[in-house]
Amino acid sequence: MLKTSIGMLLTLGALLSSAPSFAETAYPTQTIRIVVPFTPGGGTDLTARIVADQLSKSLGQSVVVENRPGAASQLGISYVAKARPDGYTLLWTSADGISVLPAVKVNLPYKIPDSLAFVTSFASFPLILGVSSKLPINTMQEFIAYAKAHPGQLHYSSSGTGGGGHLQPAYMAKVLGLDMVHVPFESAAPAVVAVAGGHAEFTNVAPSTVGPYLTAGTVRAIATTGRNRTSMLPDLPTMTELGYPQLTEDFFYGMYAPAGTPPDIIKKLQEAVQAVLRAPGTTEKLHSLGLEPLDLSSDEFKDFVIKDLNRWTEIAKAIDFHLD
Repeated sequence: MLKTSIGMLLTLGALLSSAPSFAETAYPTQTIRIVVPFTPGGGTDLTARIVADQLSKSLGQSVVVENRPGAASQLGISYVAKARPDGYTLLWTSADGISVLPAVKVNLPYKIPDSLAFVTSFASFPLILGVSSKLPINTMQEFIAYAKAHPGQLHYSSSGTGGGGHLQPAYMAKVLGLDMVHVPFESAAPAVVAVAGGHAEFTNVAPSTVGPYLTAGTVRAIATTGRNRTSMLPDLPTMTELGYPQLTEDFFYGMYAPAGTPPDIIKKLQEAVQAVLRAPGTTEKLHSLGLEPLDLSSDEFKDFVIKDLNRWTEIAKAIDFHLD
């Protein structure tokens, strides 16, 4: 009898140990929030909404996008980093607050990579150097000549101090010997509006953000920072083609969760986002927005971000820039 009871307990234990965890079978059971640390209208917000819509269908729960802009995206990132690690508060953002800002600001309310769980990447993109169409600038050569003829008079708008749209042109100024003034905004969308309205002379932003203004003729594209030409603007030369390979930079969008989120939840989210990325028509949609698919696993994404952070740390040293 005792042997039988022990056998039954051992069998039950084996079954329980091999069964999926509660999180694997139950998650999600409520609305999932994807925090975007920028205002609506930019590329980060746009891609987040594309993914959220598809995740709502595949996960069987509402997935909503919540915009929490401010401080070059660090407010929204900090909010998620401090959230309960249960898979219901997620982060969708660009490189700005993940690998660029941490390179110039030591005292952030979060630490990369320790404060976040890396779910998966989604897309990469270059920045487009867009100038006000009111200026007599049509090429990179004309841009450099105009900037040198007007030292301290060219204002460039960005999505916030310490972000990619700030450091990229700051590094460009260093490399090219230009004197230009930075004007920060809460996100890339109002930064482009400033250029279109003549309140700033140029900006460096994602293709999907500047696209409507290029079509309207209020902003003129001069060059792309990408390693390759963007499919959205195939005639636009890269910085490498123009003779400035050190100004080549690609940025990225991806999903994160608070550190400590259960691995099975991370895996389920990773597979769901990757399913969106690999679905028929997604690549074509991304190309229309000037984006390239970036399909990395959680571990691969984490390694990718650390390498990018190291790259921006070197750039920050080169321009001698840091934030207290």
